[in-house]
Amino acid sequence: MAIPKSQKDAYSYCITHTLKQYLQTKFNSELHILCYQSLPSEVATSTLFKQQDSHAYYAPVTHTSGDMHFLHVLPNTVWQAGNFNIIEPSDGKQWEITDSPAILLCPVVGFDRHGNRIGMGKGCFDRWLTLNRPHIDLIIGLAFSTQECESIPHEQHDIPLDAVITEKGFISCLNT
Repeated sequence: MAIPKSQKDAYSYCITHTLKQYLQTKFNSELHILCYQSLPSEVATSTLFKQQDSHAYYAPVTHTSGDMHFLHVLPNTVWQAGNFNIIEPSDGKQWEITDSPAILLCPVVGFDRHGNRIGMGKGCFDRWLTLNRPHIDLIIGLAFSTQECESIPHEQHDIPLDAVITEKGFISCLNT
């Protein structure tokens, strides 16, 4: 179901506002927030990269192999179209596994209450999480409530979300 742009903007604002409130309530220290740069169909994340708060924001750079790494985003970061035509930072300090606490914000095409998700189908986040999950404190999906499904097929190696934030609020996933 297509969401009109004005509604998508309003929902995105609610979602990012809920995220900011949650982070402020649950974490007292600087966070390393690994966040995707959104496509037009996804929850808008561009405002997160413009935050003037104590957190360090990182955006992914995707390689043609589907592997990715995250670069620190600053106010003067230069953005460019990368592989898969997604906007990426052109340079910046790379996120390291010792940078903690770290939270990963995941793009979502579909999700269920057990934390299973469907992404864009390239497997970039899944491959990255296979290597880095032990170093991530929390995986949060950002989605519109219309993207919730009763059940998402998953395999043994899939790494579930810990939570999802929609315009209706914060959902703790039942992935334990």
